[in-house]
Amino acid sequence: MRIEGTIPFIRQEWRFLLFGLLLSFWSGPGQTYVISVIGGHIRQDFNLSNGEFGAIYTVATLLCAAMLWKGGPLVDRLPLRQFVFKITLIMIAAMLAFGFIQGPITLFFGIIGIRFMGQGMMTHVSLTSMARRYEAERGRAVAIAGLGFPLGEALFPPLIVLALGVVDWRYIWPGMGVLMAITLLPVIPVLIRHTTRQDGPGAKLLVAADKEARHWSRAEVLRDRRFYLLAPTAMAQAAIITGLFFHQVYFISLKGWDFKWWTLCFTVFALASLIGGMVSGFFVDIFRARRIMPFVLLPLMLGLAIFSYSGPQGYAVVVMFVLGLGAGSTSPVLSSLWPELYGTLHLGAIRSVATVVMVFGSALGPVFMGWALDADISLQAIMLASIAIALLSALLAKLALLKT
Repeated sequence: MRIEGTIPFIRQEWRFLLFGLLLSFWSGPGQTYVISVIGGHIRQDFNLSNGEFGAIYTVATLLCAAMLWKGGPLVDRLPLRQFVFKITLIMIAAMLAFGFIQGPITLFFGIIGIRFMGQGMMTHVSLTSMARRYEAERGRAVAIAGLGFPLGEALFPPLIVLALGVVDWRYIWPGMGVLMAITLLPVIPVLIRHTTRQDGPGAKLLVAADKEARHWSRAEVLRDRRFYLLAPTAMAQAAIITGLFFHQVYFISLKGWDFKWWTLCFTVFALASLIGGMVSGFFVDIFRARRIMPFVLLPLMLGLAIFSYSGPQGYAVVVMFVLGLGAGSTSPVLSSLWPELYGTLHLGAIRSVATVVMVFGSALGPVFMGWALDADISLQAIMLASIAIALLSALLAKLALLKT
């Protein structure tokens, strides 16, 4: 496969790539790494245990997954500009409303709002639009748009920790909503304009490389055994990382590390995620995602092992760097794998199924780890079980792609 120059690609397509990056960045308030930073304050104010908070979070996230089943395919049918305006406005409203939650019931509905629109729809639209509009540069486009994730991971946690020293956590959410309205809504019409390079020469290169490619429907994908062998990889990554970050305050206290130091290390996580995303994006464009998929969970397994057995808090930098490499490399591979295997005509519907799987995994992590912590199961045992799950998922992915 001939690889187009990356710099000329960015120079011509920077507007649409920036659009994807902004969507992925503003998915942050609906991601676990943001919610968990305030999680300790929420549990304290509403007198919730780790398991109870995890259960509320899990049930809300599972409902989000069910909603994504219906909402995800809309990106295939509605004009992108109209659709993005709507989900942005709803996300802003959800953040404003989150500042007014008063107890477990309103907390439950608040989590549904920010999780469905943030982790769910904004992430889904960002990565689906990149994978659909580009062919030969697909891996790099997804990786560049995905830079919004590490940017959010670098900025949100430390800034929120600083804000918590000045204001009550309830004021932080409306503040983020106002900032999102200012930085995203005005630029959407400018950034989503179609260019000649999109769906242009890249499509011809892909067809020449894979003449047997066809466009699957979502129903056909659900009858394909490969999807069920690949799904555990997406689920394991989401479940383990979400569970770890959701209970990070408690985990870090078990390690005896300073939590402010840990939140500062999110910058390292973000930098490593950026590196992992760009490197895997290049590899996807060179080797195809199907060849890389069985190996994407290796950094996660290594990071969990280091976290489990490391001593002084200086190791937090190493843990966050290795985990960040894994988190960053996963998105370009997964987002490019589905169009490689199943085509682009129904990509929104197909990615919605994959997103449901990922969200389902992110729902399981907090509650199971919460129950384990409430049962006084050791940190080492939880991490080793997580490594075993990741290893099994990687073996299943290898089995799924043996003949592709």
